[in-house]
Amino acid sequence: MASGTVIGLWRWPVAGMRGERLSSSRLDVRGVAGDRVHRVDGPPDPRLAHWSATYPFTPDGTIDPDNPPFPNVHSPDGGEVLRWGDPWLNHALTRDLRRRVHSVRDLTTARGMIVATRLPPEPALAGVNVQLDVDPPEGGWSGTVLSFEHGVRLRMLTSRADGPGIETLVLAGGRLQLGEHVALG
Repeated sequence: MASGTVIGLWRWPVAGMRGERLSSSRLDVRGVAGDRVHRVDGPPDPRLAHWSATYPFTPDGTIDPDNPPFPNVHSPDGGEVLRWGDPWLNHALTRDLRRRVHSVRDLTTARGMIVATRLPPEPALAGVNVQLDVDPPEGGWSGTVLSFEHGVRLRMLTSRADGPGIETLVLAGGRLQLGEHVALG
């Protein structure tokens, strides 16, 4: 049975914006706690990738997945920090994206997780939740179960068409942390 190590963890408070690096995280059937819970309505817009979002008062795995906080959103130049839900945020995003926007908070949709063994040159934009130091299994990832040292279990589904990762389904939630061992089986 092949094994490896967790070498990177990320959370993306707002879909399409830059995310934040973690040292540990809570997972449940929806994926990483607080991950992609917030989004800007409308079609994907590459300008969003110039913005970033963080949960500054709930680092790493301290977020309650049933009630994540509102993230802070940082403007592309870093000059403005606005709180999700603040009308000024919608105004700033409308001005920057050149279209009327509304901020959305969705606590019910299952988002799954994205796992990768290699990251693109700009990891802050990759959308990957977990990076592993492990060789891919013979025959590919699809159907492979990842069993982590502290009880988390993921089933690998399929490679993403738009990125470096593999979509996964959370079979057993819990806490995941950097340096944790994982077995493929």
